[in-house]
Amino acid sequence: MIIECPSCGFRRDVPTASIRPGKKYKVTCPRCSSVFHFALPDEEAAPADDAEKNVAAARDAKEPAAEERTVPHLSTEQEGDDPLPPGAQIPQFTKEEPTVEKTEEKPEEKEPEPHKPAGLWDRWRNAREHVRQYDEGQEEAAPRHDGRPDGAPWESPEYYGFWGSFSRTLLGVLFHAPDFFRHVRCGFSVIRPILFYVLLSLFQMLASRLWSMKALRELTATATDPQTLAMAETLMKTMNLPLMLLVTPFFSIFQAVILAGLYHLMIRMVQPDRADFSTTLRVVCYSSAPLVLCIVPMVGSLIASVWFVAAAFIGCKFALNLSWGRTALALLPLYILELALVSQIPAFMAGMS
Repeated sequence: MIIECPSCGFRRDVPTASIRPGKKYKVTCPRCSSVFHFALPDEEAAPADDAEKNVAAARDAKEPAAEERTVPHLSTEQEGDDPLPPGAQIPQFTKEEPTVEKTEEKPEEKEPEPHKPAGLWDRWRNAREHVRQYDEGQEEAAPRHDGRPDGAPWESPEYYGFWGSFSRTLLGVLFHAPDFFRHVRCGFSVIRPILFYVLLSLFQMLASRLWSMKALRELTATATDPQTLAMAETLMKTMNLPLMLLVTPFFSIFQAVILAGLYHLMIRMVQPDRADFSTTLRVVCYSSAPLVLCIVPMVGSLIASVWFVAAAFIGCKFALNLSWGRTALALLPLYILELALVSQIPAFMAGMS
């Protein structure tokens, strides 16, 4: 059976036995890649003289659309080559591109980075920046805007109450000294700060007497030297509680005024435009907050004394808005002189004995 391409006329003889009657075939021409269809009638074999009719029927078949041309074709166009098996149906592959809806591209939102704990270097830089902000040349601290009255809490008992103002003042001096002393400069009377100093001095006196009496009692119970026993009994008699309660307030007021005067004098010599006696007196009075540590035996008094000096130093710096250098220049001579006097006390006591 001869099959002829209706487009280019290429002809090829195909054995009739390989074609099934009644089945429609789709063939691709190996020369021009045209696709056409043909089929044999429902007979066992087509006579030789019917080949021309099949060729004519194949010629009358409509050429498929352009889309059907995009199919795989044979790799040869020369006669005599072995073509695609006769009647083989070549599948048609069409590539359909997926339709992509164009949407407006939104900028990608960056996820917030997880919070990282501040390292040692970050904490040091924050502390250094905090110190720089309140160093020399800064204006006075602005009043609070959270509803709390300005000044130390101890000077506003009508707002905090007695115990509330007392405890807040203690905690502020002990743990938040820069922020506390930054707000102590105000137009209130100095009676309240002096009263605070007197109360802490009385507490220190009672704590010191408690531990001293306990030590003297243990000494009298264990000592065998008559001279030591006599000295211990004399000391116990001098620790008269009513007398100490009467003398301590006057002594503490005198001590606070003298110490504030020395601080004020040194600051006035270094930077006179920032010197203010009432503010310095407040700093000295409120710096006595660490005296509550005298309740701790043996080392409590020593820790309280060192903490008192540190609080007074920080208080003068922030309350008077001084620089660290000028604060050290004003107060370090006083501290050196005090240290020299304290170091001479043991030698003085030895000479008395």
